[in-house]
Amino acid sequence: MGERLEYAHSTMRLTLRMAIITSNPRPSCDLCGSVGKVVQTGITDPDGNLVGTWSFQRCSNPGCGVCWLDPAPPPDELWKAYATYHTHTRKPGSRIAKATLSFAHRLIKLGLLPLWVSTGLKREADYLRYMTLNSEPAGKLLDVGCGGGRLLKRMKKCGWQVEGTDFDAQATQRVTARYGIRTHVGDLPQCQLPANSFDAITMSQTIEHLYDPAATLHECLRILKPGGLLVMTTPNVDSLGANEFGAFWRGWEAPRHLHLFSVESLRRLTQQAGFEVIEARTYSAGAAVVYRVSRTNQRARKLSWPDELGLLFWGYRKEWHEYRTQKSHPQSGQNVLIRARKLSL
Repeated sequence: MGERLEYAHSTMRLTLRMAIITSNPRPSCDLCGSVGKVVQTGITDPDGNLVGTWSFQRCSNPGCGVCWLDPAPPPDELWKAYATYHTHTRKPGSRIAKATLSFAHRLIKLGLLPLWVSTGLKREADYLRYMTLNSEPAGKLLDVGCGGGRLLKRMKKCGWQVEGTDFDAQATQRVTARYGIRTHVGDLPQCQLPANSFDAITMSQTIEHLYDPAATLHECLRILKPGGLLVMTTPNVDSLGANEFGAFWRGWEAPRHLHLFSVESLRRLTQQAGFEVIEARTYSAGAAVVYRVSRTNQRARKLSWPDELGLLFWGYRKEWHEYRTQKSHPQSGQNVLIRARKLSL
């Protein structure tokens, strides 16, 4: 898989538009082998660069319940999905419009700060900003799927010894060059890191991209020290947003997201890997952007920047509403949070 993403950074990345990507049927759950039930069809690439539609099935096994992409690209085809991905290319548009929206975004957040503080959304956002490690003693941290290294930079300033892994060789090279942080390229099991060597492992919006999430969780258990902490966030397939937007929900992210989870399905998978789960819930901090992008996808037309400005306000209102709704409907937030420990010897 590391090779296909390195290839994605060739010159083809600059010219690939509306690519045809091969996808193979996946009629059964690849984690437990059970049959599934289709929960969403007609999903298209939200960035508009890939031809085709995809579906997600949910495993019928009560002890599993994972959702999987069907059909799905084989590993040697998946590089096409990342060649023009929004994390690798700049979004087109007027600089003035972008600057105006960015300024409006800051003003809105500043204006809503009293509401965010009073409801607890600010506290939740701060908790997730440090991947819940705020109150943990500083130690050795591994961020799996480190991307541009923002979390690693943040945690390094807090006194942590940090390392990162990512499929993207260029991303890891930039992290090392900019911040002096050691990084590893490839799938976590491929990195062959020493056993019992990390105090904490974080996976922020990562596990949904993996072909074999169970193998990665087992590897996390192996390389964590006894008592070490694993923290994961991932889109919640049972969220209010998924129910409201159907195939237009940004969280599907086909064909890049290969598995999606509810709180219970990810809790079970984590426990089956040998962890003790100490926190499993959903959260709404940051949901505004998902609502905004999902609504944009639903409208299927290019929006003017005044329209986008209106969506900024609307997205924050939806985030606040979702946060409040979780009091009466737990586990309906935009994302799943799992905190788990490796049992001490």
